[in-house]
Amino acid sequence: MTRLTTYIQQHLSLRLGLLILLVVGGVFCVSLSYLFYESKRQGTEEAVHRATQALDETVRHISSIMDKAEENTKEMEALIQQHLQPDSLLAYSRRMLEQHPDILGFTIAMKPDYFPQYGQRFSAYSLRQGDSITTVIEKHDYFAQDWYKNPWEQKRAIWMEPYIDDAPGSLTSSEYNYSYVKPLYDADGEPVGVLCTDLLLKWLSQAVTTVKAYPNSSAIMLGHDGRYIVHPDTGKLIRQTIFSDPDPQAQKDVILLGHSMLEGQSGIWQMIVDGNPAHVFYRPLERTGWSIATVCPDSDVFSGYNRLLYTVWAIISLSLLLLLIICYQIIRRAVAPLNQLAVSAQRIADGHFDETLPHSDRPDTVGQLQNSFVVMQQSLATHVSEIQQINAALEQQNQELQQAYLLTREAEERKMAFIRDMYHEIRTPLNIINGFTQVLSEMHHEIPDDELTDITARMKSSAEAISHLTRRLIDASNDQNKD
Repeated sequence: MTRLTTYIQQHLSLRLGLLILLVVGGVFCVSLSYLFYESKRQGTEEAVHRATQALDETVRHISSIMDKAEENTKEMEALIQQHLQPDSLLAYSRRMLEQHPDILGFTIAMKPDYFPQYGQRFSAYSLRQGDSITTVIEKHDYFAQDWYKNPWEQKRAIWMEPYIDDAPGSLTSSEYNYSYVKPLYDADGEPVGVLCTDLLLKWLSQAVTTVKAYPNSSAIMLGHDGRYIVHPDTGKLIRQTIFSDPDPQAQKDVILLGHSMLEGQSGIWQMIVDGNPAHVFYRPLERTGWSIATVCPDSDVFSGYNRLLYTVWAIISLSLLLLLIICYQIIRRAVAPLNQLAVSAQRIADGHFDETLPHSDRPDTVGQLQNSFVVMQQSLATHVSEIQQINAALEQQNQELQQAYLLTREAEERKMAFIRDMYHEIRTPLNIINGFTQVLSEMHHEIPDDELTDITARMKSSAEAISHLTRRLIDASNDQNKD
């Protein structure tokens, strides 16, 4: 990391490129964040619209099935009211299935003792079994069955909860049915029995699951008590309710959704389904009191948005990388003269004052800086050359002064040697004169004439020697002054 930081700090073009990338990237991020926010909002609205349409289409499909069953039952009711005889009821029960292949079974259950010759109970029942239709007279105690008792007591047509017809009798179905039941009245308006039109629950499930908002969406349908009428897991049908989860705390959203559906509400829930986030769209089936819901995984709901997001981010990343490379190259070319100036300045700092720099034709600030640096370098080279010449002259003068100093010192040494010699040469005759002078001053009366003459001659000779040395000193002084 330190090496990378150092590398970036040493390269102006890279720093400028990163700075531009940071600014542009920031603008891009702000703009795209807003764009993605709007895209997600619109995508959510589109997803809600799409899922709602699919849910409405499913409801319409279910309603069309129920409408058809109700219409078929009413048409058959009109015929039955005109012919309330045992043989006719058996024929109409069979005809109902022959004319309508989407009906599983049809029952015409008469009130107690309506046909005394058949006993207390008479029920004409036809059941579709594969490609065949079986019609029988059932005499089991159907009066206690909900499908008979409820419409008789409520005096209106109702849709029954899905069930398995396991009542004792000669003809039953092993699959779950759901039934449309309504009271049967005679021509005088008196209740005489109950009509029961049975539909196969798995056909309803197929109708519900046929319409899908998204590839992985699924549908559920709840009965009055929260039991699953339709569910992707067929093992939960009828046997379990939406509240059957062993850990209610882990499924709080599911339980709240169940209560909302059972209360007949419509809406959208965001929740976790099988460990994945999902949107649940639900609404009631008005005529039945049931509620249907479409579960759409967020991975499907926002698949287009996510693809757009990944694609755009990939394009942005590549674009920013390309922008960095382009900016780096452009800035590198723009600051190349500066790099060259930096290298030249370093060489000049190292003492290479004659470093040559090219003249720039660029009219911008960098070109002006380069040309100013060229002029500065040339002026510096000129001044350095002049200083070098002055230094050479001063060096020559120093050498001459040094030579003169040596000569002067040598002359001074010869002078001192000469003076020392003169001092020794003058000292001897002076000593002689001083000695004889002392003798003469003290003993001149006692000195013989011949010795006195000798002393006088020797003093005269010494005086002449001193006079000769004095002339030599004067001559040497004159010679030095001439030099």
